[in-house]
Amino acid sequence: MTFHPDLVEAVVFDLGGVFIYPDPHPAAERMAATGVPVPSGDDFDQRFRRAHHAAVHHLSQDGEDAAEHRPEFWRRYDRAYGADLGVPDEQLDDFDVAIRVGWDWPHEPNIAALHRLATTGMPMAIVSNNDGSAPEQCRTHGICQVLEGPLPVVAAIIDSALVGARKPDPTIMAPALYALGIPAERVLYVGDTVQADVLAATRAGMQVVQLDPFDHHAAFDHARMNDVDEIVDALT
Repeated sequence: MTFHPDLVEAVVFDLGGVFIYPDPHPAAERMAATGVPVPSGDDFDQRFRRAHHAAVHHLSQDGEDAAEHRPEFWRRYDRAYGADLGVPDEQLDDFDVAIRVGWDWPHEPNIAALHRLATTGMPMAIVSNNDGSAPEQCRTHGICQVLEGPLPVVAAIIDSALVGARKPDPTIMAPALYALGIPAERVLYVGDTVQADVLAATRAGMQVVQLDPFDHHAAFDHARMNDVDEIVDALT
């Protein structure tokens, strides 16, 4: 489905690539060791986030064949991530970041935007392809929680490892939709990938927006926005 803000009654977010990213510091150390200049200051955040989204775009060309459970998926992600950072071709085979390193680098602007959306009373949930740690990641990084507490409360935090389904399988969306109690066509899914997020949400009958902050996916015809703030502005 396309994005119709006036028809949205709830929002479901992905976790990785939206609120948290791979820790860039091991990648920066590898760059320095190979003589590749390492960005600093304000550019550090931008460059490593851009590398992630460039790698996501590289895998978007594969459609359903880009299955995240396959080791080859992450090898290709690592190579594309390193290439965007300027790692020489001959060293890309040894450049790995996603497999060894946890996704524990928070993107504070998107987290703050979720908090802003929470103040409107919009029902929300999280659905993530993950390793069982999604609820803890949400708490640790100050994103949200299911039970009442200091963080925004969401209806559910669905982790693929805990429910036995992974995006793009649309059945992973069912527990979140059940918890929200809102028809799928009136729920917006926000993620960063085509092969997992856009496909799963579309198959589940949900509206979908891909976060594409560096405009890598201009050739695709689904809705794209720069960040969660832009989505919140559209909804409010």
